[in-house]
Amino acid sequence: MKKVTRVLIIRAEGGGANPAKLGQKLGPFGIGGKFCQEFNLKTADRKGEIVPCVLTIYEDRTFDMEFKTTPVTYLLLKAAGIEKGRKGPDHGGTPKQIVGHVKRDEVRKIAEYKLKDLNVDSIEAAMRCIEGSAKSMGIAIDD
Repeated sequence: MKKVTRVLIIRAEGGGANPAKLGQKLGPFGIGGKFCQEFNLKTADRKGEIVPCVLTIYEDRTFDMEFKTTPVTYLLLKAAGIEKGRKGPDHGGTPKQIVGHVKRDEVRKIAEYKLKDLNVDSIEAAMRCIEGSAKSMGIAIDD
């Protein structure tokens, strides 16, 4: 049984991890270049997406990677065709401000994609989670 040194969550663009950006996080463990090569190989099919990766680093400088689905916020922004969600009240935003619109069938697609990473057991519950995220980002759901 190998001894675990550290478990990190790394978020990088699919096929676009590089040691220059991740060096500060991975440098102390001596796995920067090797991780980036392997990450890029395994996520080449997800170019343009943010890919969360649970990275388990062992004492002997080996590691395991477990990939998660793309974050809900990223998927909602992409579906709404906007770059940022609503500003918070501390930054001049208002709670009722709408910055984008997403159709309910888009919400269902996102919920089906994210279902395995969410802590729910039905599509309807997953859709409610996605709708809650959309509401807090200032994105309206249209039927």
